[in-house]
Amino acid sequence: MDILEKILAAKRKRLSKLEAEVPLAKLWQSLEDAAPELRTWPLGKGRFELIAEIKRASPSVGKIAWGLSLPAILEGYLQGGAGALSVLTEEDFFQGGLSDFHEVRRLSPLPMLRKDFIFTEYQLVESRVHGADAILLIAAVLDEKTLKKFLKLADELSLKTLVECHDSSEIDKAVSAGARCLGINNRNLRTFEVSLETTLELMDSVPRDCTVISESGIKGPEEIIRLANAGVAGALVGESCLRQANPADYVRQLVDAGRMGYRLRF
Repeated sequence: MDILEKILAAKRKRLSKLEAEVPLAKLWQSLEDAAPELRTWPLGKGRFELIAEIKRASPSVGKIAWGLSLPAILEGYLQGGAGALSVLTEEDFFQGGLSDFHEVRRLSPLPMLRKDFIFTEYQLVESRVHGADAILLIAAVLDEKTLKKFLKLADELSLKTLVECHDSSEIDKAVSAGARCLGINNRNLRTFEVSLETTLELMDSVPRDCTVISESGIKGPEEIIRLANAGVAGALVGESCLRQANPADYVRQLVDAGRMGYRLRF
């Protein structure tokens, strides 16, 4: 069993228990009673944007040593010019949770992406109930029919989507299902090996009308410039941001590098 399969197996167990405690019908009713206010999602607006991430651990590095407290990190992200936040809510391998999501939403005005391993309708509705503005959908986890269904449901829920791909076949699947905002993950979720070249090599496989966000393994402005020069419209950066003693300065460097180097793909 590879790493992705282990993560999904653990998530299925948690979801089974959660759905028994809080049925899907109750989640839908929560939305009808009082849907959380949405924040404006910045991607696809014609300029480079940075999604700065909050996560506590990963299978590849274990627990991540943050440079500052959560409020200070979030203030740094805001002052540095991040366009949005990603919060990793997977519990068993990344030590996250929806409690982190709530706390980040309380502390920051930035729009928020829920990053998790989502493969059920329950998780989409749950994301909207808990205040997500956007969700991550992983092409490696979903077949094309399900992905198309989830993209439609997300639209009905007013959730933006970032569809994560790692190779050309996943890009084809995502585009065929209707995705137009693609996250190219430089990390192989089955082995957790990382190469920035993944994004650069796959850019020619992406249709011109799609927005591309590069994810994982980005360690500084030089890499951001390479990505932006290739037409990447944004980057999702977590670990290197979290470790900074001055996240505002670091995020500002990444944002400036992206906007200086960004080349429109059409």
